[in-house]
Amino acid sequence: MLPLAYKPDLEEAVARINAWWDNQPADRALLQVIALRDDAPPAPELPARDLEQQWTDIDFMLARTESAMERTWFGGEAVPIFMANVGPDAFAAFLGAEVELLPDTTWVRPLIHDWDSAPALVFDEAALWWQLQFGLLSRGVELGAGRWLGGFPDTHSGPDALSALRGRQALCYDFYDNPDRVHQAVHELRVVGREVYQRYFNLLKPEIQGSSSGWCTAWGNGYCNVNQCDMMALMSPATFQEFFDEWLQEELSWFDRIVWHLDGPECLPHLDYLLAQPTIKAIQWVPGSGMPPVSQWIDLLKRIQAAGKSLWCGVSPWEVEILTRELSSRGLLMHTGMPTQAEAEQLLADVKRWSHS
Repeated sequence: MLPLAYKPDLEEAVARINAWWDNQPADRALLQVIALRDDAPPAPELPARDLEQQWTDIDFMLARTESAMERTWFGGEAVPIFMANVGPDAFAAFLGAEVELLPDTTWVRPLIHDWDSAPALVFDEAALWWQLQFGLLSRGVELGAGRWLGGFPDTHSGPDALSALRGRQALCYDFYDNPDRVHQAVHELRVVGREVYQRYFNLLKPEIQGSSSGWCTAWGNGYCNVNQCDMMALMSPATFQEFFDEWLQEELSWFDRIVWHLDGPECLPHLDYLLAQPTIKAIQWVPGSGMPPVSQWIDLLKRIQAAGKSLWCGVSPWEVEILTRELSSRGLLMHTGMPTQAEAEQLLADVKRWSHS
């Protein structure tokens, strides 16, 4: 790969990440560490005048992105990757759900209140939130040429989209009271998913330059992404597999390698099922709000490694030594940040010293 202005050692980093994807040994555990560049220009003042500008003004969002990218040092396996972030429920918004703007995220209000009057779940390329997200992604990729790469957006399709459109509690009742309606809705969402992802593929061209999620980054050769189902927390494995196994198998078939975002202890009953999926090469373990940090789940992380899967761990800097010493460096990727470039460089040197097979 050609070097990027903000990542001159891109080829070396991607070589390590590809080995991590394949659960092959590298010369050390992988560390994505970001910091303020030594030569960073002063931070411009770019306050949003209101939530609408923050979440819907593409020029404003790209100005913020450009400033953040040029001031960041991307160390180790950290790669500058742009994500068109319009919130986690964007997929549901593409289908007409009303979006609520908040300072730190966006949510949607349920759209399906009664199955008898439910709208058809059909992709409309003219939909406001699709135009916003895809326009932001397209322009972000163009603006970043030679400086950063474009990643797949945070795409909560399938069960997460359905729970956003219907409401989580109502959907849980539907598994028992309206199973046929759920199956039909999942079928419609699978069709929408194909149309959405085909447009991402056409723009990002993973077959030529590789790919990554834009938010849980791990750039690799071919079709690489993150998938998730936060709704898993409210389902038994039997219920998930009855209603959503076909959705999952289809989405996995579009990719060469997937990181599964496993969010919270309530999702752990599904772990064996996920570990059995060949395309899921790695697990991102997120303990969840109010839970002990990642470094306090060593037995779980060892279980994942023992199954031949890699780990993607977002951690605080103090946790890096614990994970590097306690876990095999094979298939271990940690993501963190440091205040200064010098401190980030020292942490990278320490990781090499702490790493072991």
